Amino acid sequence: MDFNEKVKEINSLLEQHNRFRGDCLNLIASENVPSPLVERLLVEDLDQRYGNYTGIDLRARLYQGNRFIVQIEEVAQELAKQLFGAAYVDLRPLSGNIAGIATTFALASPGDIALEVHNGHQYAHKLATSPLKVSLESIVIPWDGVKSNIDIDRTVALIQKHRPKLVTIGSGVFLFPQPVRELKEAMNRYNPDSYLIYDAAHVMGLIAGGRFQAPFEEGADVIISSTHKTLAGPQGGIILTNNRSLAERIGPAVAPLLESNHHLGRLPALAGTFLEWIACGGAHADAIISNAKALGLALHERGIRFVGQAHGFTESHTLIPIVDEFGEGKALADQLEACNIIAGAASVPPELGTHGLRIGVQEVTRRGMTEVDVPEVADCIVRALKGDDLEAVKRRATALAGRFNQMRFTLEGV
Repeated sequence: MDFNEKVKEINSLLEQHNRFRGDCLNLIASENVPSPLVERLLVEDLDQRYGNYTGIDLRARLYQGNRFIVQIEEVAQELAKQLFGAAYVDLRPLSGNIAGIATTFALASPGDIALEVHNGHQYAHKLATSPLKVSLESIVIPWDGVKSNIDIDRTVALIQKHRPKLVTIGSGVFLFPQPVRELKEAMNRYNPDSYLIYDAAHVMGLIAGGRFQAPFEEGADVIISSTHKTLAGPQGGIILTNNRSLAERIGPAVAPLLESNHHLGRLPALAGTFLEWIACGGAHADAIISNAKALGLALHERGIRFVGQAHGFTESHTLIPIVDEFGEGKALADQLEACNIIAGAASVPPELGTHGLRIGVQEVTRRGMTEVDVPEVADCIVRALKGDDLEAVKRRATALAGRFNQMRFTLEGV
């Protein structure tokens, strides 16, 4: 192996990736880009340090040399508390999945029942079917495919019958607010000693902007989330609650059970992310939702059917077009990517079709797309789905991507 040649190869691949992504319309619903401010606050030196603590006392560090690291994490926590209206915040989870596993493990006991959304992460199911064989029973929450939401009547009937310890809602296809208040009322009626966990991973930015819904006000006991997606911070996880006893139970499940060190280099960037949302989050959340609705309407006017179209397509950043007439979802996602349009395949409710795509507008919105640009984006998508002169579509999509090169959502300039 030639050392210098390998270094050149790695650098070349990075350059190619950056060039490719810069030329693409990224419509992946679970990705985003940080602002220049947040990007500058990713600190390499902190990633070489250890900041372990157990429980919920930030200052009870197991390593020396943490005097400023503790203060940075305290600032990030205080900003998160202000932004989300939470009394207790844990920024240690390295992903939303770890946040969900830790919370479920901490709040459930052997033999407990958990109700979980079918297209969510189903954390109790993961624990029960893992090699550890954690003694939990996961029951799928009934889903109304046409409305793309929880079937509240059937779910309340399940709560009455099974009296679950946990009800975890949220979804990877999160188009509309879910019935938090109704679920919590049923839980209080049939099992007051139960907990409602709201997985906000896909809509955390919209919640930060005061849009979509307010899970704590509606009755959620714990909010879990990743910190990228619509929130657009560095990748990681977050757990929030207003109940100290729950925080004290969840903390040790995060560390030392699932983690030791929690990758400190992202903490200043998280603080910057929270600052941006406090400063101008409402306007940005409005822009994301408006763009999603406008793109749904524009594609519908061009003959595309949608999950949730009778309810306005979406109230979030996500759209689920039904693409049966064009082909299979994964093949169509490949065809879109050949045109520099990146979107993922998705299943659709059987009563509506078979093949779908999952489209998110949060990244192109951050890069500058407005409703004025939506018809041109819709034209590119439809022509790519039809296989209509893919090279011409690619040139047009690349030109659009070049136009969306100025991030609008940054604290600088507010």
